[in-house]
Amino acid sequence: MQRELEQADKTSNALMIVQIVNEYRTILQQQIALHLKRQRDQIARMRRRFLSKLAHRLYRNYVQYDRTRRHLLMDVTQLNTRRVGPRTPLHQDSLPANSEHEFNDVQFELFRMDYDTFQFLFDKLEPELVPIPVSLPIKMKMAVAIYVLGTGKDYAAAGTRFGINSNAVQICVELFCRAVIKMFRKDIMKMPLDEDSIKNATKEFVEFAGIPQVFGTVGCLHIPINQSKHDPAKYVNSKGWSSIILQAVVDRNGSFVDISCEHPGRTNAADMLIQSALYQRMEQWDAPCEIVDNIAVPPLLLGDGKYPLLPWLITPYPLGVRMTAAERSFNVYAAKGRSCISKAFDRLVGRWKMLNRSLEHSTVSEVIITCCILHNIVEQFHSPYLDAWNECHNEEDVTPEQPHWDCHIVSIDGEEVRNTLSKYMYDHFPIIADDDD
Repeated sequence: MQRELEQADKTSNALMIVQIVNEYRTILQQQIALHLKRQRDQIARMRRRFLSKLAHRLYRNYVQYDRTRRHLLMDVTQLNTRRVGPRTPLHQDSLPANSEHEFNDVQFELFRMDYDTFQFLFDKLEPELVPIPVSLPIKMKMAVAIYVLGTGKDYAAAGTRFGINSNAVQICVELFCRAVIKMFRKDIMKMPLDEDSIKNATKEFVEFAGIPQVFGTVGCLHIPINQSKHDPAKYVNSKGWSSIILQAVVDRNGSFVDISCEHPGRTNAADMLIQSALYQRMEQWDAPCEIVDNIAVPPLLLGDGKYPLLPWLITPYPLGVRMTAAERSFNVYAAKGRSCISKAFDRLVGRWKMLNRSLEHSTVSEVIITCCILHNIVEQFHSPYLDAWNECHNEEDVTPEQPHWDCHIVSIDGEEVRNTLSKYMYDHFPIIADDDD
């Protein structure tokens, strides 16, 4: 009897061991299958990214090749024309001003816009450009200014191209900037403060990034200037070069709806925000709130870590601390929302190369505001943007390294709003890990 019991125990133990081994084998197989699936997914993602970058690179190379080819053909045509006839001024040869359609596609590329956009600007600005004391047709006065803003050429080089002296070019640029600001700033650059505008703006951001109540993103860009004669030290930023800071709010479409460009380069983003009209407007605004998880959430701006966390300004959860999956995922969605302003800044300085040059302190604000207005107009007209404009063909085209700093100002109400949004995104949207961003 005792032996039978021992034999039964041994059999039971053996069966239990077999069961444990089978379960372990199953778990191991599942883990291996999961690991292989992750590897396949990672390879697929890497392949898609590689193909996307390759396609982008091929397209950009083709655009650059085609652009160079057309320029060479135009130069050959100009040389042949000069050989068979009397020499004519360069601006009459390459940039004629007497035909109904003065400029061809290659020449419009120098103006960073298409014909329809150029003609719209001319129709609006013509009365303001008449008094410019330069002996050129009115449309050519505008062309001179836009050419300088777009290519970033100095006044002497632009004067050579158009057959006028550098002082005349400077006059065209300065008076054109004033005309653009006078005619367009109030209509082209407006914060969506009424209820209908807010609803439309937040709806666009929800469709793009999912986060409710976001109507714009805020960021700053340092614009290089020549050394200021008055208190130059305050204009030197943390990267060691002199600058004026452009603080901007953009909507989902990358249009500027609010800008300020009065702060010297040494100012940090938090101080600049608090000193700006944007801060006063948002603090005093009796904005329509929306209930999100039983919390009243006002219309929001998204900002990066340079800005303070406020009830109306949401920044990402700081890195370097233990974050939950919901917080990490929220950072990814917020980063997607903030990509609107990164793209807007890239296209702004890519299209208007003068913002990459060292501007004079006396005119820098007018130039920045003008370029932001022109950015909005060309984007609204869907004027083509060429990737070649982002390429660095010479040392001047290299964008200076932007300063970076972290702000540790966190308001209690702002933290409550951010946590509410994080929980909302966790409950209603897929969790996204950082490496899948």
